[in-house]
Amino acid sequence: MNTVLMLMLMLWFVVFAYAASVGFRGRATHPDYYGARVSDTVKSTPRLRARANRSVGIWCTVSSMMAVVPIVWIGSDFHRERTTWELAGLAAYVFVVVVVGGYPLEKITKS
Repeated sequence: MNTVLMLMLMLWFVVFAYAASVGFRGRATHPDYYGARVSDTVKSTPRLRARANRSVGIWCTVSSMMAVVPIVWIGSDFHRERTTWELAGLAAYVFVVVVVGGYPLEKITKS
């Protein structure tokens, strides 16, 4: 069970680290990445485009770092079985991680 949890958390880390790298490279508003649903105003205004890319980079970096915390927690006592309450807390925490990482992507599509 712990192996599956760690692999899923590592997957979230990689996904949000990749999204952060796309944002920091200035490609988040490009149609090939996350910009297919971005309004034309954001795409055509350099200031808004830079702000959207920076926002994706920062929020996804925070989210990927948040995904590391439970990896360390599970890895520190790997062979212990997790209780139902711990798994419920972990599920809630991962939900928060996903919301934090997805926030800028939703925000730039509504701009």
